[in-house]
Amino acid sequence: MIRRILAIIWLSTILAVAAAAPLLTVYDPVQPAGGALESPSAIHPLGTDNLGRDVFSRLVYGSRMSLVMAGMAGAIAVVFGSLLGSWSAVSRRQVDAVLTWSGNVLLSIPGLLLAMLFVASLGTGALTVTLAVGISAVPGYMRVARTLMKQIRQEEYILAAEAIGASSLRIAWRHIIPNARPRLQVLATTQLAWSFVNTTTLSFLGFAGDPSTPEWGAMLNTGRGFLLQAPHLALIPGLAISLTILALHALGTTSRSHTTI
Repeated sequence: MIRRILAIIWLSTILAVAAAAPLLTVYDPVQPAGGALESPSAIHPLGTDNLGRDVFSRLVYGSRMSLVMAGMAGAIAVVFGSLLGSWSAVSRRQVDAVLTWSGNVLLSIPGLLLAMLFVASLGTGALTVTLAVGISAVPGYMRVARTLMKQIRQEEYILAAEAIGASSLRIAWRHIIPNARPRLQVLATTQLAWSFVNTTTLSFLGFAGDPSTPEWGAMLNTGRGFLLQAPHLALIPGLAISLTILALHALGTTSRSHTTI
């Protein structure tokens, strides 16, 4: 219970900070605001980076980019994974076999590696990273959704609907998906945590495009080159990333304990 409360507090704080970024910052996140590698002070609460940019401003504005990328990637995985999972669960055996086989083939490739393959094919950029992470996560979510919906399809009210001639589409839309939604929402929280991990990882590796754009993964990559001179450059975004991932994971696991999957 305490973990859940702390997770909600942290995530609510990050969302509020991202929404109020212009009100909370004084300096432009992409323009120099002081000397290079300054230590935290009253003028620059979190110091400056190697180009003299205010770290606090970059951290605040970076929360927007990190959260939007992870949120959009997670939404892609959840929406398309749920749709494909429900389609597979109510379709004929041949269609189900093709979808399942296709998903298993993609699952044999690690998700992050699959995302990197998409980026290598489509080019770098924040949008490309978002699409790559979201699409690469679809097969895993589809498989879980299919298993869950297959279980629901064996319920007596579903069999009764089939017996009176209800179409597969109507059964999926009116009965299976609504009853699966609470448990899929729990899985969506965990999926969001993985999306956050993968988007920040690809940004850390330099796939998100312009390195001057404030984003937590890119900030961590910049800071690792100055661990001895200015350790705060890596520690601050690294701590923000870690706490956000832990909060999302805690929220998912505590919700799962109240839901039978």
